[in-house]
Amino acid sequence: MEKAIPPALSWLDQWLSRSWTTAPADYQWLLLQTLATAASRRAWIESWPSVADGLVIDLGCGPGIMAQEIAALKSCRVVGYDRDAVILDMAQSLNHLLDQGAAVRFRVADVLEEEGNGEANAVVSRFVTQYIPDLSRFFRQVKTHVAPGGFVAIEDVDDGYLIEYPEPPSAWKAAVGAFQRYQQGPGGDRFVGRKLAEAGVQAGLRLVGVALNPSVYAGQMEMQDVTVQFDIERIDRVVPQMIQQGLITEQAWILAKSEYRASFPHFSYVSSATMRLLFLVP
Repeated sequence: MEKAIPPALSWLDQWLSRSWTTAPADYQWLLLQTLATAASRRAWIESWPSVADGLVIDLGCGPGIMAQEIAALKSCRVVGYDRDAVILDMAQSLNHLLDQGAAVRFRVADVLEEEGNGEANAVVSRFVTQYIPDLSRFFRQVKTHVAPGGFVAIEDVDDGYLIEYPEPPSAWKAAVGAFQRYQQGPGGDRFVGRKLAEAGVQAGLRLVGVALNPSVYAGQMEMQDVTVQFDIERIDRVVPQMIQQGLITEQAWILAKSEYRASFPHFSYVSSATMRLLFLVP
């Protein structure tokens, strides 16, 4: 028999389905990805050590999706930290909609500046470490929030596991390469996943679990499909900055979009993966 979804999570999925298209541009892809990977992420949360009636801190919580999942699945309190007051307004609105005020709270804070007092049973962080310039410092800060015997759970990307077949046109691949170089600046390190285990251990945490979570699609793909449109839009919104940095020209970007769109429809195989790590705090 399939396990019943807690009512709060059923409402959460409905909210995600109708809200991702109206979210701020920087968060639309995250909300869509969050909805698409809900089942595997929730299974991962359920596999964590018990924190029943305890406290979990969600660092860089964004709109608070994972905070809601943790509270519902682990029967604990969750405090979400984020430095973006605008996205925390979304988190607060969602919290009110789900009537989770007693279990989930949010506050504006910078994860690299906020010192903890060791009160939490666990700290979690999802898709944040790619934006952290100093992973060692990040993990040292994380440790200040967690009591001895607690744990740290991290999820983030590693584009080294991305496979796309048939290969896209060369102009599009060149544009994606330019985008990846741009991301190594303020946009984040898209290959951070492989670096997390070493950084956590060097900070004094004990690594107890590493999982590579695959997302695979095989089938017909059309130019108007959401994933194709987002592949274009996520680059399109930062093209002016990329041009300014000399990473791409306007003509090259126009050609890349044209060739990429013209390559559809076709049967596609696409495989990507996120990294999920669990550390214990000695």
